[in-house]
Amino acid sequence: MRKCCVFLLCLPALGGCGGHYILTATDTLAPAGGEAPVVCRLQRNDFFVLALAVDKALVRYSINGGPMRGVYTDELGYAGTTVNVPEEPGLYRLLIEHTDWETGDEAAVEKPLYVWDPDKPAVAVDMDCLPWLWPAAFPHARTALQKLAGDANVLYLTRQSASRHERAHARLRAAGFPDGPILMWQRQRWHIVRGKYGIPRIVVESRLVNQLPLIKKTFANLKTGVCDSSLAAKAFVEAGMDVVVIGGAEVKAGNVTRRQSWKDLAEKGP
Repeated sequence: MRKCCVFLLCLPALGGCGGHYILTATDTLAPAGGEAPVVCRLQRNDFFVLALAVDKALVRYSINGGPMRGVYTDELGYAGTTVNVPEEPGLYRLLIEHTDWETGDEAAVEKPLYVWDPDKPAVAVDMDCLPWLWPAAFPHARTALQKLAGDANVLYLTRQSASRHERAHARLRAAGFPDGPILMWQRQRWHIVRGKYGIPRIVVESRLVNQLPLIKKTFANLKTGVCDSSLAAKAFVEAGMDVVVIGGAEVKAGNVTRRQSWKDLAEKGP
């Protein structure tokens, strides 16, 4: 069984709700054939603008309608455990549910679960550098990313809040860009502990950590990053990745390839 690892960020942003409950989670990325840690946050909005964490509440996880695994939230409203990941790489649906047994209120949200072959090459793209404001550049960007996706999995990184990721997926599909998990550049740090009978539980910490080094521990063939900013390029370089910089952003590193535009990248490749 492969070493498991998953990357996600749980923030107090609307991810799905039922009644007064709010369930928050983001895309999940995991290697095929193992267990994947999953984390969500449960809050209750009883004061219109104030969403309070719900502790000691049961949250249930399942993949594509399969067996469920339950875990209770902590004092910050986080609930984390592990689920068995399918052996076959592909896109799955992670269902997260909560039922208030006293009131009958329910909350449920479905999030994408991307299961990758960890040996397959992968490319990270700074989603915020895509030419959203320049539709004329879409055909070139689409061609460039589709060529990359022909030989590799594609991962998108963003600074946008989790509440905007579902809309971002729709925009990617509408533009014809390759599908892939949308993750934030930073996520809250967590670690796994084993409770009674060896049942795993995830302890979520308050500080944020860079996701890239954690992702590369499992997906060692994530070797290339595409961006147009010095900040994103710096993050890729610090993670030990080759960088393709679109435009003239200043980057102080030796493993940088320059492309003047998306058209240039589409014609020449990375």
